[in-house]
Amino acid sequence: MKILVVDDERWIRKGIIKMIEGEHKAVQVILEADGMETAWEVMERERPRIVISDVKFPVGNGCMLCEKIYGKYPDTKIIMLSGYGDFEYVKSALKFKAIDYLLKPVDKTELNLAIEEAVKGEKDMVLTTDGRTGGSAAPMNSEEIVKEIMQKVRKQYWEKISAQELAKQYHMNPAYFSELFTKVAGISFVKYHMKVRTEKAQALLLMTNQSVTQISERVGYDNVRYFIRVFKKVTGRTPKEYRELFQMEMQNEKV
Repeated sequence: MKILVVDDERWIRKGIIKMIEGEHKAVQVILEADGMETAWEVMERERPRIVISDVKFPVGNGCMLCEKIYGKYPDTKIIMLSGYGDFEYVKSALKFKAIDYLLKPVDKTELNLAIEEAVKGEKDMVLTTDGRTGGSAAPMNSEEIVKEIMQKVRKQYWEKISAQELAKQYHMNPAYFSELFTKVAGISFVKYHMKVRTEKAQALLLMTNQSVTQISERVGYDNVRYFIRVFKKVTGRTPKEYRELFQMEMQNEKV
């Protein structure tokens, strides 16, 4: 299977590709394009099944690209990348079938989950007007509770969320909550929260020029030294080393 990544900013394209590489057995080729014209040329030549595209370009926009793709290749799965101020573009694009969208900075786990859904073709979730998933309000089992908590952490990763507070919120004994979370998620709550924050920081390091201190604060760490220790513990590199390695890889590709 082929995936096409479309963004006019080279470092954003490369950052997205880096997040995808090695994550999906079904994906053999990751293609890239820097705008609508080159994206269409790649579509015609390579026929990628999944397109990951920004919603805004210097010339044209992602909605126009969606319309053109679906006019000729209606089975294509498209994942749109949107900034908070660009949602009007996304709303226009959502009229097409088989489309998903993610907010920037792109989260690695959310991106790859969206790709997995596109691969499986399981695009059967319907959103209400308030943005929540529609469906019945049946009582949740233990696994569903943990998955809901994991989603909550991904949406509010910068907040100081404690296992004790969550246990109380879901009317559980703290020890049982910790055991249940680890059993379902395969990782402790503390490590999961740390992992999510680190993934957000990785995206910011790759796709923005914000300082390590700014990124530390943005992902919820007041103490930048502690953030650096956590980042290195999770990734094996400091934030500075992680960014520099990516920049070196991009420079080497130009040679």
